[in-house]
Amino acid sequence: MTPDQAPDQAGPTQTAGATCEIFINRRRFAIGNQMVTAADIAALMGVPADNAVVERSDPTGEWVALPLADTLDIHSGDTFLVTRQFVMGGHG
Repeated sequence: MTPDQAPDQAGPTQTAGATCEIFINRRRFAIGNQMVTAADIAALMGVPADNAVVERSDPTGEWVALPLADTLDIHSGDTFLVTRQFVMGGHG
């Protein structure tokens, strides 16, 4: 899935709630009604699950770390932060 991906076109019978809009690292994504894990959220940002830390903003504005394998209950407007556990650097 790509950023700002359009929802599947189901024609005039498309039901409300078939897609929702979420924000990951301040970028907007339209995702379908499928089950989503925190690892899926990391993949949208191109971060492999074995190196990802995924956090979700709670109602108080605090960031809460999410287990990568757990299925998430996603709602439009949810905000996530994806970072890398470690960054490999080199010296040229």
